[in-house]
Amino acid sequence: MSPATPTYPYCQWLVGTDAFLALAVEPDTSFDSATQYVDTLVTVTGLGQQAIIANNRYLYFTASGTSYWLLWQQVGDFSELHTDQLVALAHDVLAHDPATQAAAAPVPGPPGPPIYFAGDSTAAGPEWAWDTYHVTSPELRTLVEYQVGSGLVVPQFFDWPSHLLAVVAARRPRLVIYMGSANDGQELLADGTYQPVGSPLWKQAYAARVAAVMTSLVREGSKVLWIGEPAMQDPQLSADMQAMDEVCAQEAATHRGVTFFNPGTVLNGSHGSYVATRILDGRPREVRLDGVHLNMAGSMYLADYIAAYVSRILSSAAPSAPTLKAVPARIRETVPGGA
Repeated sequence: MSPATPTYPYCQWLVGTDAFLALAVEPDTSFDSATQYVDTLVTVTGLGQQAIIANNRYLYFTASGTSYWLLWQQVGDFSELHTDQLVALAHDVLAHDPATQAAAAPVPGPPGPPIYFAGDSTAAGPEWAWDTYHVTSPELRTLVEYQVGSGLVVPQFFDWPSHLLAVVAARRPRLVIYMGSANDGQELLADGTYQPVGSPLWKQAYAARVAAVMTSLVREGSKVLWIGEPAMQDPQLSADMQAMDEVCAQEAATHRGVTFFNPGTVLNGSHGSYVATRILDGRPREVRLDGVHLNMAGSMYLADYIAAYVSRILSSAAPSAPTLKAVPARIRETVPGGA
C-alpha cells in the first residue's frame, strides 16, 4: 500500500494497481452533519457513538466529537459493502486518532498513475471497461474513482473542484478523464435567485464552475478529456443533459489542453433521442441499464471510443477529435445487462 497522500477532502492510499482506501477526519462535526446528504444502508454497532454504512458505500462513524468516514474503491466493484473490513479499519483509526497524532501527518507521495478517470456513477461502468480492456501498458495505468450522486452543482455533498485539484497536485497524472454531469440538473443561484436548468443565467453560472475546474487542471500540467452525458430515458433529465453538454463543449473549446467528448454521438438515436440498443456485432444489443447508466455492453462500447480519444490526446500536442465512425465496437461476450 502506498503512503498516505492528502487528496482533499480525505487522505488516500493506493492499494495495488486498481484500488484505493480513503479516510476523512472531521473534528467538531456531529454525526448528523457528517451524514446529512446520505441515507443509511446498514447500521453498525459497537463502533464509536454512532456508525453506518451509507448509500454511497462510505462507513461513517463518530467518537469524542469527531466524525470520520472511510471509503474503499476498486475497479469493477459496484455494490459490495465490505462492512467487516471497513469496521476493522475504523477501530484501528480510533485507536490511533489522527487528531492527536500530529507526527503521523501525511506527506505527498510519489507520482501516481499517468491517467486519472473520475466522475459520478455514470462513469463507473466506462471506468471498469477502460481499465479492464484498454489499460495495456504502464503509460495507460489509471486511478479510477466515482462518487455516487456527485457533481459540480452541490460541492457540499462532494467537492469535485477541490478534490480534482488535490488529486492532480498529489498524483500528477498526464491526463484527467472526467465524466460527472448526470447529477447537475439542479437550479443554480445567480443574480440572487435560483435559476432553472438551461436558462441563460443558469448556463452562465454552470459555465463558470466548469471553466474553473478546467483551468485549475490545465494549470497543474494535466491534459483533460471531459466526457458529457448521453440522452436519458426521462425527457426532462435528457434535456438537462443536453444543456450541460452544450456548456461543457463550449468551455472545452476555449481551454487549450481540454477535449470534450459527447457520448451521445455514439449512443443516442436520431435527433439526439434516447435509445436503449445499438447494433453491435451485426445485431441489436442492449447498452443501457436503467434509463440512465450504461450496462456492461454499453460500457465496453463507449470505452472503445474513449480509448480513441486518449490515444489521440496522449500522442498529440493539440489533439483533435478522432473519427468516431472508424472506431470498432468491441463486444467480447454476450452480456445480459448490468454494470
